Amino acid sequence: TFTYNPVSVNPGYTLVGSVPTYSGTQIKPQPIVAHNSFTNTLPSLNLRMKVSPQLQFRFAVSEGLSRPDFTQLQAYTTYSAGANVTTDDTAQTVTVNSLNNTGTASGNPYLEPTTSLNVDLTAEWYFSTVGSLTAALFHKNLHDVIINNVTQKGFVGDDGQTYEFTTTSPVNGADGTAQGFEVAYQQYFDKLPGWLSGIGVQANFTYVESTQKLYDGVNGAYCSLTAGNGAANLNLNLNGCDTDGRSFSNLPLAYLSRYSYNLALLYDKGPVSARLAYNWRSKYLQGVNVNGTDGTDGYTTDTSSPLYNTAGTTFAWGLPTWADDYGQLDASAFYKITPKLTFGVEAQNINNAMYKQLMQQHIGMMTRAWFVSGPRYTAQLRYTF
Repeated sequence: TFTYNPVSVNPGYTLVGSVPTYSGTQIKPQPIVAHNSFTNTLPSLNLRMKVSPQLQFRFAVSEGLSRPDFTQLQAYTTYSAGANVTTDDTAQTVTVNSLNNTGTASGNPYLEPTTSLNVDLTAEWYFSTVGSLTAALFHKNLHDVIINNVTQKGFVGDDGQTYEFTTTSPVNGADGTAQGFEVAYQQYFDKLPGWLSGIGVQANFTYVESTQKLYDGVNGAYCSLTAGNGAANLNLNLNGCDTDGRSFSNLPLAYLSRYSYNLALLYDKGPVSARLAYNWRSKYLQGVNVNGTDGTDGYTTDTSSPLYNTAGTTFAWGLPTWADDYGQLDASAFYKITPKLTFGVEAQNINNAMYKQLMQQHIGMMTRAWFVSGPRYTAQLRYTF
């Protein structure tokens, strides 16, 4: 779709500068016809070395891919044509400062899958028939990571000239790495007498370090004074800008926590099966310059900053948002009445955990929102045919 916002000039006022007009077929909704195809070969190599019946090592090298979500592929784009103007009532003039041609694509039908080269090394120790201890090192090289970036679309005005529209859309715009290690332990204490032999424990810990490298990187220490918070302000949209104009850098891959762990107390004996589990993850990046964490009222008093202006000129800012550390306690218990009929109860978020969203600034992480969903309890009856 195309929205045209003509410049309004009061009667008797003079327009200084020119603004293109659009009245052709391009301003009507146009179907987007897209065709995309790709071929991926995903080889893998898996080796195992068995040191003893209880101890073995595995080494794997493989390629994998993750396809874009359907929401990222939808072909719908909006364009808006307008101008930034200054009105001088004394001189009765309307001066055109710049054109404001922008657009937003809800998706990109030409997106290709994100691919990865994976290297894994695992050690597995099975110290009993119902117990194991494993450790793994992993490294992933990611290619064609999907990010929101800027593309250009040309439209022909009534004067016959082509004007560029700066449009944000999801693109395959970055490489990345994710590497770390995982340790996992599981054991049932089957040597205990009677009903106690059904008790077990399970635990794991994961550490992940991730980096992202943009294909078209923007590495300025400060954001633009004049670009605003629209699509043309690349530094703000890709790296984020603080309220004093400084940009952020070295942001990790989105949605990856550096630390996470799970602890579970298990019970499986006869017709009874029960779990008490606590799952925790550290904070992770959600996005940059999202709704509610941006504005055009930034200002710096730092005289060494290129954005410093004694007249108090303001500039755009957009903060990275993070999900804060979060841990939740869940429980479940099931009783098998017959081989086909089972009754169970489940409890989620027993500890009434609070989810917090953070805004990143150079002075530290500031809390933006709190969410408390409360515990949830369910009962169910299952019948297997």
